Amino acid sequence: MTTTTIPQWTLQGDWFDVCSCNVPCPCTFAQAPTNNECTAMFAYRITSGQYGDTDLAGLNVCAIVGLVGNIWEAETKCSVGLLVDDRADPVQMEALQAIFGGAAGGWPAAFATKIGEFHGIEVVPVQIEIADDLSTWGVEVSGRYKAFSTALTGPTADPNKRVQVLNAPGSEVGPSEHARTTYATGHIHQTGAGPFGYDLGMISRSSKHIPFAWSGPDR
Repeated sequence: MTTTTIPQWTLQGDWFDVCSCNVPCPCTFAQAPTNNECTAMFAYRITSGQYGDTDLAGLNVCAIVGLVGNIWEAETKCSVGLLVDDRADPVQMEALQAIFGGAAGGWPAAFATKIGEFHGIEVVPVQIEIADDLSTWGVEVSGRYKAFSTALTGPTADPNKRVQVLNAPGSEVGPSEHARTTYATGHIHQTGAGPFGYDLGMISRSSKHIPFAWSGPDR
């Protein structure tokens, strides 16, 4: 792997967030966030993936995102800071930075055009747990925060089925023909200094889970 040549890569896994919007988050429907402002925690659990010959399965990445206005409108830019799993070796770290920073193409490169301010990268222990039946999911970033979500339900919902949307018009992980967005309520407990200066205790409200499948570079 070199700094000038981007190899073929694939990445699959689970994405979820907790944000300050009402439930359901309007951003996923390509609308302006609640009160026109959103602060969010994104979490990515990589279940399989290769960057050239580099295996990325089992690693985790998180992001702290802030924005004002509709992120899907051209003039709106968000601020982003990345928290990368400290289990990644130097070659894996280089691969993750290339993918999530947008340099490697694919959907992350398209999302990178929405970023106006990048706060940098912290390398930290990241643990993610997701129930097989999508009833709960959560993340712990050591020394920073814990987040936990419980699948949304209600008096008329079948308790054995998840509240889901297919073909979400503003999916944060990009377009997908088959991926379902599962809705939940989420909570964050800040356990140390807020990453990149954010007060994460204020964003416990909406949560959703979406599987992702990316590849690149675009050729």
